Amino acid sequence: MPVRPIVFGGSHTLVRQSYDAREMGHGIHNADGYGVGWYHGGHAVRIREARPIWHDPDLEDVLSSVRSSCSLALVRSASPGIPLDRGEVAPFVFERWSFGLNGYVRKFHTHAMRALRSTLPDELYTQIRGTSDTETLFLLAIAEVWKGASPGTALARAAERAGSLDVRCKLNMILADGRNLAVIRTSNFDETNSLYFARRHPLAPGGTLIASERLDEDGEWQVVPPHSVIEVTGAGEPRITEVDALLRERALSSVGAGGGGAG
Repeated sequence: MPVRPIVFGGSHTLVRQSYDAREMGHGIHNADGYGVGWYHGGHAVRIREARPIWHDPDLEDVLSSVRSSCSLALVRSASPGIPLDRGEVAPFVFERWSFGLNGYVRKFHTHAMRALRSTLPDELYTQIRGTSDTETLFLLAIAEVWKGASPGTALARAAERAGSLDVRCKLNMILADGRNLAVIRTSNFDETNSLYFARRHPLAPGGTLIASERLDEDGEWQVVPPHSVIEVTGAGEPRITEVDALLRERALSSVGAGGGGAG
C-alpha cells in the first residue's frame, strides 16, 4: 500500500494534526518532530526529524514513491524533560521491529527511568541511545517478545510494568514487524488517549488504518475501546482484546508451565 496517504491523506491529515489536533486533551500542537517508518525487503526503514512536519517540503514527494505492507507515522509533542533532538523521535526500530508512543510516563527521569531500565536484559540495555520514555517502553516490549509474547501481549506487559510505578502513565503504543501490528490504548488512571481504526478505508482499501485521530469523516472509523489492544496480522481482520485478558493469558500460561514442571 502507498505510504503517502497516512501522512497527507484525508481532510484531517497527520500534517494538520501537528498544528490543529482535536483530541490531545491538552493543547493542539505536535510540532517537536515527526517520523515515518515502513518496510522494504523485510527490513524496517525510517525517516525522522526533530522539527515540525510542515518544515519538510520534500516529504510528500518522497513518500509518494514508497509502498509497504506495513507503515507508521507520528508527530511529536515532547514530554517535559525529554530532549528535543532527533534521537528521541519515533519511530524507534530494532531488528525487524518498529515502535511509537502517543502518551507519556510522567516524571520519567526522576521516578521511572531507572526502575524500568534496570529490568532489561543486558542485550537490550546496551541498545539504549537516548533518555526517553518511548525508547524505554519499546525495549521493554521487545524483551517480552523475546520471551515468546505476541506483539499485543508484549505491549500489555510493558504498559503493566510502567503503570505499576507511582507515576501517571498514558500509553497508546504501536509495535510492528512488517506483517503483524499491534496498538494498545491504556493508562493507569481515568483518562486515555483517543484511538480509532478503519477497515477497507478509501485511503487504504486493501488494509486497516489505525489512528489517534480520525483522518476524515468517513463512516468506516470505529473507536478502539479504552484498555484494549487492536492487532492486525497480514491481510486478516483486526482483532480487539481487553488488556486484562491478555495479562490473564500470561498468568494462566505461567501456572500451566509450573504445574507441568512439578508433575
